[in-house]
Amino acid sequence: MADSEGHGRLSRLVGEPGLAGTVPVDRVVSAIASYGMWALTIGIIVFLWLPLSLIVVLSFMESSVLFPFEGVTLANYVSLFTNASLLGAARQSAIVATTSAAVATLIGVPLGFAIARRTFRGRSVLRGLVILPLLMPGIIMGISLLILFRVIGFSPGFFGTVLAHSVYGLPFIVLPVTARLAVFDRKLEEGARDLGADRSGVLKDVTLPIISPAIAAGFVFAWLRSFEDFIRVFFVGGTMDALTKEMYGMVVYSQGTEAMDPMATLIVVVVASALAVAINLRDILEYV
Repeated sequence: MADSEGHGRLSRLVGEPGLAGTVPVDRVVSAIASYGMWALTIGIIVFLWLPLSLIVVLSFMESSVLFPFEGVTLANYVSLFTNASLLGAARQSAIVATTSAAVATLIGVPLGFAIARRTFRGRSVLRGLVILPLLMPGIIMGISLLILFRVIGFSPGFFGTVLAHSVYGLPFIVLPVTARLAVFDRKLEEGARDLGADRSGVLKDVTLPIISPAIAAGFVFAWLRSFEDFIRVFFVGGTMDALTKEMYGMVVYSQGTEAMDPMATLIVVVVASALAVAINLRDILEYV
């Protein structure tokens, strides 16, 4: 009976055998590939989300390990919200991320328009230079900027970090903007001009609203890359308190580590909530 049921499931999966009593090979391969892709997808999801889920669980545990189980507590969150240095570092990192992402957006959007819609000498070189900060190792960029700051007499700190992160975030703005403009229907702008709109009106009422999800996507990822950066901040941050530097010091010196899991949990919740809101308002992930 079991063999009959197994044969029935296989028949439904790959189809009935052919006249010669053999199962088509392509259907077997297709079935194996389908199950393989499901297994791979589930494995990737588990690999990505299991560490995050573990951090969330540990943030409510009395011990820093799951086993042996010692109970559930909110004392870790009390330690977080009474840790003035960690909260101050998080606030400073948020300010740096917001400022650098805004600067990258103000520079990257016009630059994206120039690359996508203008033909000039050195255009391909400019496109390559824009992408370069994304490809350059963080330690190389951090060391080179530190050397540059020392040569010109610029002190590392808040403004140095904003400058470094603005350069680092520029590709995240330019790439989605140029990609969106590459498939932009220019007839929409021509129609607006035929109806009497001037150049600024077309830009404000037609072009920017259509490409705004691409701009939002670039801003979000530039903000995230700045907020979570450690290597560049380590070299150009000077004495500025940053969340990544503060958490690194907590691990090295084993001080205040009970507040780390709650802080990581709050970051996960805030980032996930921001992405959910952004996706519901405008599907920004379409342009990533």
